[in-house]
Amino acid sequence: MCSNDGGTLSSRHTPAHKTTDCQSVDGELQDKLNSVLKSIVRMINLTSDNWSGAHPKISEALLHHCDGGATAYGASVLDKKIERTFNEIFESDVAVYFVGTGTAANALSMAYLNRAGGIIFAHRHAHLIEDECGAPEYFTGGARLVGVGGAEGRIDAEALEEAIRRYPPNPVSVHAGRPMAVSVTQSTESGTLYSLAQIRRIANIAHAHGIPLHMDGARFTNAVS
Repeated sequence: MCSNDGGTLSSRHTPAHKTTDCQSVDGELQDKLNSVLKSIVRMINLTSDNWSGAHPKISEALLHHCDGGATAYGASVLDKKIERTFNEIFESDVAVYFVGTGTAANALSMAYLNRAGGIIFAHRHAHLIEDECGAPEYFTGGARLVGVGGAEGRIDAEALEEAIRRYPPNPVSVHAGRPMAVSVTQSTESGTLYSLAQIRRIANIAHAHGIPLHMDGARFTNAVS
């Protein structure tokens, strides 16, 4: 803001050239302020990673492996190498199946775990429940998704125990649902992480009821870094 004799200049009392000078000074100050802010504030893009291009190393690797031929349907040398790498990362023998999206991965995982009349437990704000356009329900053949409470996007263990107990494993009525899976998201939809202790507790509850634990590894590499 420009001033004259301690007072603020206004267009009503100031000649046109004076107003222009003030606006010019104000503009310069704003530019300097913006420059300072940019130097001290690092903007972080929190949108999904599918908004961005691939990292140069990923592009280079794809180009490298596009050269020549390879056996189809998961039997190539590269497929086997990837499986060995995953075995090392998870310190266990695993099977790797490539899909196009996280929604596809979740829906197909739930379809594998579910049976008719199945109940699947997840945090009430999980992608599985709120952001996958009904794909899990569709591919499971109509599984019921039950939202479980918990602060900061993490399932509360006691709330999970209570929710599971509403559906006994051997119900009297054939019309009652049966628990089939518990799903956690790591990192959560709120940007928080489950600690190892929290995951173990949830896993122990699920396994005590004969239910497998599924992990939606939405930002799994961020969680373990």
